[in-house]
Amino acid sequence: MENTLHEPISVDATFDVSLPHRCIPNRFRTSTGREVIITEIGLIHPKYNGLKTLFLFDVTDGASDFRLSFDTERLEWFLEWEGDENV
Repeated sequence: MENTLHEPISVDATFDVSLPHRCIPNRFRTSTGREVIITEIGLIHPKYNGLKTLFLFDVTDGASDFRLSFDTERLEWFLEWEGDENV
């Protein structure tokens, strides 16, 4: 099953200049209170929309896959996509 979303989320992330990508999301919370602990980060890539830059993070909790986006202009996180690995 696959769900395309654009849901605002709260993210606990580590920002550190010594990290390979400087920003690593550790866990996130949806508006319903569901908490997801990230166990693995796959692809991290920028997406450009004019002067605006979004960073996309493909992550998993071991059971489902997620795509998170970080809006560098507004400093907001969104859950863009959720998919079940068992499909």
